[in-house]
Amino acid sequence: MSTRLKSPMKESLQVVFDKSDSKESQTAARREVREETSLELSQMQYLVTDQDYDCDIYICDIERFKLRCTEPDKAGLWKHYSWERFNKIA
Repeated sequence: MSTRLKSPMKESLQVVFDKSDSKESQTAARREVREETSLELSQMQYLVTDQDYDCDIYICDIERFKLRCTEPDKAGLWKHYSWERFNKIA
């Protein structure tokens, strides 16, 4: 996750996201991760659909990779959160 630098939601935590139709959800998620962090994901696991934001949520293990901030004017550096910590703040 990273911290938003601009309004709206300045200083809120954010994850990689984008809108797509349900047929291409996993493909779109991989593409968005690649565009925003420069990572190529080989494995992702569907977690849940967030009805409030109308989006699918996937998890993946990226702890061993160095994430690149591709939009430094919009967001802070990406940070790794353990699953336990994520559950506490989400």
